[in-house]
Amino acid sequence: MTVGRNDPCPCGSGRKYKQCCLQAHDLVEARWLAWRRAEGVVVPAVANFAADTWGEALLEEAAQTFFVESGPSAGQEDADAWEQLFLPWFAFDFVPEPRRRWRRRTALDWPSTLLALEYARRHGEELSPVEARFLRAASDAPLSFAAVTGVEPGRSIDLKDILTGESHRVLERSASASLEPGHVVLARVVTDGDVAVMSGLGPYPLAPSDHNRVIDFREKFLRARGSAGRASVKSRSLEVILFYRQLVEQALNPRPLELRNTDGDRLEPTTLEFELRCGIREAFDRLASLSVVHSADDMLEDATWSDAGELKEIDIEWGKRSNRLHRDWDNTTLGQITLTPGSIRVSVNSVKRAKKIRGLIEKRLGRDALYLRQTIESADALLDPSRRADPAEAAGPQPPRVESTPEGRAYVEELNQRHWQAWLDGKVPALGNLTPREAAKTPLGRERLEALLAEYARRQNASPDNVIRFDEKWTRTELGLASLD
Repeated sequence: MTVGRNDPCPCGSGRKYKQCCLQAHDLVEARWLAWRRAEGVVVPAVANFAADTWGEALLEEAAQTFFVESGPSAGQEDADAWEQLFLPWFAFDFVPEPRRRWRRRTALDWPSTLLALEYARRHGEELSPVEARFLRAASDAPLSFAAVTGVEPGRSIDLKDILTGESHRVLERSASASLEPGHVVLARVVTDGDVAVMSGLGPYPLAPSDHNRVIDFREKFLRARGSAGRASVKSRSLEVILFYRQLVEQALNPRPLELRNTDGDRLEPTTLEFELRCGIREAFDRLASLSVVHSADDMLEDATWSDAGELKEIDIEWGKRSNRLHRDWDNTTLGQITLTPGSIRVSVNSVKRAKKIRGLIEKRLGRDALYLRQTIESADALLDPSRRADPAEAAGPQPPRVESTPEGRAYVEELNQRHWQAWLDGKVPALGNLTPREAAKTPLGRERLEALLAEYARRQNASPDNVIRFDEKWTRTELGLASLD
């Protein structure tokens, strides 16, 4: 927010901004500018010093270590983005491994400490006091993962370090314009009192869904039940880099989506066809109990009848009670059976369900149902809108949304309430297979919950028309978590 000199001071004192906090803000701005300029001097100076002292071989060794001998993903723009992370890492984290130094006769004199510290030892007198202070602070600061907890676009970013637990407000103009709360970033935060900048920012922000994966990384590699020490994180900078590259690679090149139904079966739309050798009404009476949702009378009422009162077509919604994946569901629809004169057509969404319903039909109808064929369609059809609906039909009038009537809104409200009430007591993989209520009882569980709720909030904002709506305030109240207000 831009505040005019004569505007009321945003601190709430009642005085004009120029008479209150303007001078303090100007001082912070000047210190930030000096700190940022110090980074602009120190990082290139260390890189040039390394190249002049040990030659390009040392830089190549560092690049192979950083990029795992694969180089940036592709393109000059991508390479430039990674360089902004690589150069500070080269200056403040990279130390050649002794076993690799000994491989080369020309590498015997390579440094055994951080390049920035070696530079300070040899040329420290060439640095200004601010630059020398920046070099020391950056050499101590770990490269770490942080969750974005707040953003003032064009000015600052609030960060919570996932590995160390530290909190920082970073003055940052460019990145603050694109980052959002919930994003996870890789960065080195270098502080000078209340002034902080990022020296080395990962070129790709990660989604909130990656927050719990970073917690898993912390628990595995840092063996920290909660926050880890800065020195511990610092010593694992290479593992941090490699894990970040893995997350970026998976985000840029996600694995093909594998769809499964609520039984865990792979989605494969399957159609079964039978020859019906008895009357429709007789077949219906023997199959009607396969529906657990609709009564026989209801299905007959919705059926198609001839003018002479003969049954021409009737659907049976095959289903079962409850659902092992969604505990709030009373019933699960497994498929649809359509009876017409001389024909039975069954539609299900997996081969396993197709096998089961074929057995049930043949058991109930015996010789009156002759199996003809099974057709399996690729699950890609479920993801391709052009194959899911007739374009002409899609262009026509659309049915009203269920929420367009008071009854529909009440139904959606009940559906949401049942879903989230059941979610509170269901095991969640992202929470280490604990239920949300169980997770809320421990610091680590609450940390995982916060990350998960941030992801749900992001999805809600991205798809505001979703029928299943996430009410973060209600969820936090139920779990005893602090409100974000």
